[in-house]
Amino acid sequence: MALIVLALGSLLVVPGLNLATTNLNYHQLIEGKTLESYSADSGVQYALCELYNNPNEYAGTLLEASFTINDRAVHVTAEPVGSGIYKIISTATSGSGRSTTIESYVTLSVGVFAFTVAAKDGMIIENSTVDSSPDPGESHIHSNADILLTNSQINGNATAVGTISGQQCVTGFVTEGSSAVAFPPDYAQLYEAMAKGPNGDNIHVGDYTLADAGTVYLGPLYISGNLYISNTTVILEGTLYVAGEIWVAFGRLEGKVNVLAEVYVNIEGGGYGSAEDIPFITCTNGDIKLEGPVVDAVVYAPNGFVWLEAVHVYGAVGGKTVKVEWSTITYAQQLQGREDVPGGELHTITYSFS
Repeated sequence: MALIVLALGSLLVVPGLNLATTNLNYHQLIEGKTLESYSADSGVQYALCELYNNPNEYAGTLLEASFTINDRAVHVTAEPVGSGIYKIISTATSGSGRSTTIESYVTLSVGVFAFTVAAKDGMIIENSTVDSSPDPGESHIHSNADILLTNSQINGNATAVGTISGQQCVTGFVTEGSSAVAFPPDYAQLYEAMAKGPNGDNIHVGDYTLADAGTVYLGPLYISGNLYISNTTVILEGTLYVAGEIWVAFGRLEGKVNVLAEVYVNIEGGGYGSAEDIPFITCTNGDIKLEGPVVDAVVYAPNGFVWLEAVHVYGAVGGKTVKVEWSTITYAQQLQGREDVPGGELHTITYSFS
């Protein structure tokens, strides 16, 4: 019996050891591939974070980085391919030379402000030109109701839930009966808290006037009255909340900052054409009027009327209703991905392993 058991044991030990070795190698391989996949995905996440927080820096240049994680060497690149879309390639390589590569296409969108002009209700554009920069032909417009175009040129697509009159003014696609677009809220409570500061120290009681003041640094600040700016350049350093009206006459607002007025906004001034530093201006309850010569801003009147008259606007426009007359609107494509624009979104288009 002992000899039989010894013989059977010798026959079973070798296959058992082979099986154990195979299982060990298999699990080591799976563990290695898993760590490589996680490491490569970390490279993708790194690229997404960089693109979202610094979109202007990579609008026309290649993002490239290398680092080590999980004992794997990770190399990641993100290349802009146009219209706010980036191609991300992340490769993680182990010490043995095995590697995993993830290729992903993502789009950094600013929601409804991916449109040059957007309206909840009606939109009228007369004797005007709508285009985009730096790539012409990407200036799209949308209305959740109807669009009326007269003697104008829209270098992009036009979509409307209702009808579109003057379709010959559109160089791109025209779509009637489209799906409605969701407009963002005004975030008034958030902006008020940011303007006042954590201890409520940044409050100015009454009207605030800046006239012939050269260059002034302002914000964060809560103004309980109206804000008047004339012949002055205001460099915004924090959120600006105005409980009344904002009037700007031949001055300008600079800064990647949110500005909110509760009652009314009127801007007649100068601009300099840089999407990196244009403000986002919201009027929660009233209207916005922009006049010439040049205004650099994204403007939004969720419950009011936006009226552009004889002005060149560099940025984007949104409102309950919008009317554009004798004006030029240049959509700032670098807005794609700006994290401070309400309604901003990050979408993954494709994601594949190799």
